[in-house]
Amino acid sequence: MNSEQRQCQSCKQKFTIEPDDFAFYETIKVPPPTWCPRCRRLRRFAWTGYHILYKRPCDTGEQLISIYHPDAPYTTYTQEKWWSDEWDSKSYGRVYDFSRPFFEQYDELLKSVPSPTLHTEHSTLVNSEYCNAVSDLKNCYLLFMADRAENCAYFHSCSIAKDSLDLTFSNSNELCYDGLNLTKCYRALFSENCSECRDVYFSKDLVGCSDCFGCIGLRKKQFHIFNQPYSKEEYQQKIKEFDFGSYARMREYKEKAATHFLKFPRKNFHTLKAYNSSGDYLYNCKNVRDSFWVDTAEDVRYSELLQAQNSAKCYDYSGFSLNAQWVYECTWVGINTSNVKFCYWNYSAHDVEYCYGCHSSGNLFGCVGVRNSEYCILNKQYSKEEYLDLVEKIKKQMSEIPYTDTLGRKYRYGDYFPNEICPWRYNETRAQEYFPVAKEEALAKGFSWRDPDLREYQQATMVIPDHINDVKDDILQAILKCEECGKNYRLIRMELEFYRHMNIPIPRKCYLCRDLGRIRELNPMDIYSRICAKCGKDMQTSYAPARPEIVYCEACYQNEVA
Repeated sequence: MNSEQRQCQSCKQKFTIEPDDFAFYETIKVPPPTWCPRCRRLRRFAWTGYHILYKRPCDTGEQLISIYHPDAPYTTYTQEKWWSDEWDSKSYGRVYDFSRPFFEQYDELLKSVPSPTLHTEHSTLVNSEYCNAVSDLKNCYLLFMADRAENCAYFHSCSIAKDSLDLTFSNSNELCYDGLNLTKCYRALFSENCSECRDVYFSKDLVGCSDCFGCIGLRKKQFHIFNQPYSKEEYQQKIKEFDFGSYARMREYKEKAATHFLKFPRKNFHTLKAYNSSGDYLYNCKNVRDSFWVDTAEDVRYSELLQAQNSAKCYDYSGFSLNAQWVYECTWVGINTSNVKFCYWNYSAHDVEYCYGCHSSGNLFGCVGVRNSEYCILNKQYSKEEYLDLVEKIKKQMSEIPYTDTLGRKYRYGDYFPNEICPWRYNETRAQEYFPVAKEEALAKGFSWRDPDLREYQQATMVIPDHINDVKDDILQAILKCEECGKNYRLIRMELEFYRHMNIPIPRKCYLCRDLGRIRELNPMDIYSRICAKCGKDMQTSYAPARPEIVYCEACYQNEVA
């Protein structure tokens, strides 16, 4: 079969379906996509609402922390009740109506079946109520997509940490702060892409280093400042002269380090042991193409943020994975899943399509919240024979009577859930994190938008002192105002004590803007053609040609830096 070029029905741009793609679609028995890879990714991201928390009443009327806005038309249960045997999701089952579009009926089911207030392994959490998409936490606050942490706050996609704050995409760290892509580090502050480092500050791309300040690209070095070596005594004396506790000085150090970094070459991609693969932030991968932030995977394409390892034979897969295979057009499904299509938040599932919150189940179609069951359609139980026969009829009907959104886009079998029936607004989801747009652009693309609550944008009640030494306990009662988005935020006792212990100034931005700032330091989920600054050959890279960094192809980088 030859490659085919088609027009995306969303953005109207041309995209190519290659022979290997057709073979995958044929194997899993789905039609080829009608949306381009970028629009498919954006659509999945817009169905990932996990990091904006609200207070809303559950079924008992009690006000609980939830990922659903109080105005969202959904029924919510406490996590304890939702995961219990007190209720039966199949009692909400309904007969399929062949005169109406599937997604219209699914929207009604989604709004009627109760959802848990949060998506956590709540029984493994100790004093960590204000977290979501987490497990095995103790004394943690505002952690998202995280597990196995203690005394930590403000994490995004992290695992195994202790006594740390403000980390993004980091694993196995202790006493770290404001870090991006840190691995096995101790006391790494204001640093990025560092592995097995100790006592490093304002540094980038270090491996096996210690006692470094403002450095980039070093391997197994010690006592360096802005890449210049010092004796131990000289280094320690210089560090004493730096004042980390001053916010003004901290910003000065960050700006000086960023300018310094531009003098040194970068590798075209942030990859390690990625064979026959394309994309960025790929680790231990084989045949992983057009993908980003994937760890330990094989035969995967158009996928991203699969950091929990062991994915195989998957396309268009986002958000989470652990021992998953034959997954297509899904987000946040994993933990021993197989043959899962068009789903969101399903664990230990097999042979399920268009399902949300269905765990430890198989052979489900269009279900919500069904657990430990098989052969259900719209939460209604069938025999195996009835199920198989009815599913084929529904798939055929989905193409004959497609769901049409307000922009005239047709949703048939093989398309992901429409934006219009999503429980979250665009700016409440992962989409706004990685593809930030203004309200007008989001609406023009068929997404919804959550206007700000003006009660959260009041004047600050305190001017934050420049130096942490001048901060008193009364700041814990103060209302602070983010210098970027203008939203109010507050401090908790644990973080104030952390700042004092580490001699770190009080942040001037809310935790969401701090996390977004780190995400924006990541290279985009795009691939460009660019000339290697060393050998002059054409290369592929995630650094756009107009960016100021010096970029080398992998061979030149390995010869000069690694």
